[in-house]
Amino acid sequence: MPRLRALAASFRHQATMFIAEPQWLIPNIIAPFIFTMVVLMLFKEPGPDALLYAVLGGGMMGMWGNTLYASGFSIQSDRWWGTSDAIFGAPSPLIWIIGGRTLWNALVGILNGLFVLVVVVLAFQMPFQVNDLPLFVLSFVTTLLSLAALGMLFSAAFVLTRSAQVMTNGLEFPIYVGTGTMFPIALLPLWTSPLSLALAPTWGIDAIRYAAIFDYDQGLWAGFWGDMLAMCVLSIVYLLVSVWLYKIVDKKARETASLTRY
Repeated sequence: MPRLRALAASFRHQATMFIAEPQWLIPNIIAPFIFTMVVLMLFKEPGPDALLYAVLGGGMMGMWGNTLYASGFSIQSDRWWGTSDAIFGAPSPLIWIIGGRTLWNALVGILNGLFVLVVVVLAFQMPFQVNDLPLFVLSFVTTLLSLAALGMLFSAAFVLTRSAQVMTNGLEFPIYVGTGTMFPIALLPLWTSPLSLALAPTWGIDAIRYAAIFDYDQGLWAGFWGDMLAMCVLSIVYLLVSVWLYKIVDKKARETASLTRY
């Protein structure tokens, strides 16, 4: 229970900081919306399937951007604010504090996806229809959790580095491309396939398209439930590895006592 309270408190704190700093609206909400509009304009005659493809891609971009920024800037911000000592002095492990921040930013990605959907439907005057609504909601939520798990894995490496901001900006677009956010990974070079398939969101995005798009035949070979199984297994692996890394990071930070330097 104390760890769950720490998770909830970190979630509320991150929400307050997000509302207090409107600058985050640009990279986390406005930028994915612009990317979605550009993709739709590339279609000569955008139909319902193109709408779903672009909107889901834009939503995933917003979700991953928020999750990655929460991971990359979390400890970096604590260095700026002078609160890193208090975080490591708290009785709750660091992973629960970072986890609350990551969950909030992933939630903002969902709100971004809904915002993009409403605006695009109104702008292009196209109906929004999904093939199977319950499966769509299930796959969307689990993909959100897989993004949070991947963000947790990256955040463990960001804690000890002074280049977290550079790494965050550098990882944003490779994940967009590698997971097939805006186009199928089949269009990528063959040597990138193992890298793409090692990312849980790749399977989650494919499962979302199976549930949303009628007669979807451009997906991976595993089908909807195969995608869900692969995504869940990879997400669990991410969480287990991140827990192990955070224990190492916590011990290293306490031994060197240099975490506040930047």
